[in-house]
Amino acid sequence: MRQSISLSLVSALALAGFTALPAFAQANDSAYVRVQDNCTHRQAEDEPVFYADCAGYGDWAVHIVAGEHGAAVAYSDRGIEAQWRQGPPRSGVFQDLGEVMEWRLTPSGEAFATIYRSIFTGFEPGDGGQYLTVSALRPTGELGACHVAYVEAAQQPGANQIARDVADYLAAGWQCGVEAPIVFDLDSELDVLTVAAQRRPGH
Repeated sequence: MRQSISLSLVSALALAGFTALPAFAQANDSAYVRVQDNCTHRQAEDEPVFYADCAGYGDWAVHIVAGEHGAAVAYSDRGIEAQWRQGPPRSGVFQDLGEVMEWRLTPSGEAFATIYRSIFTGFEPGDGGQYLTVSALRPTGELGACHVAYVEAAQQPGANQIARDVADYLAAGWQCGVEAPIVFDLDSELDVLTVAAQRRPGH
């Protein structure tokens, strides 16, 4: 079950100064890759399902599976099916992936999280919506990556920066395979930094 966290209220933790920004996060950077421009493609036998193995950032690969109504992304063969089973809330019948994927980088240039856009549409004009999916990358372990949060991006101001904050302050400590992704939207109660403060050791 996904958790729903809002951006509308300022919590007592923020007022008390518990959401001070870690110094490392301020030094992080981004790289932008049009991952679907460099792929090999194949189709499943006897069904309209398509697979694409694409070059990501550095040594990372991006594995995309797409069907008639949707698409999913994985970043490693390690736990690929589990990665494909995760996805943002569906706000339309059809789902497309954005052309550009953002990779969050440590000061040394190592990718530790990604951000990509899902665009949902329906049969009628105005149907659908958009979400930014933030994934934590894991160079080792059973899962190559997992979803940390879904940021509503059609109506929410500053969605791109919210997604970067999720990557910088939540992805590193996220327990892949254990914790459910959080939804950040206009109806939530806490912002990213407050959630990060609540997760600090000893809180």
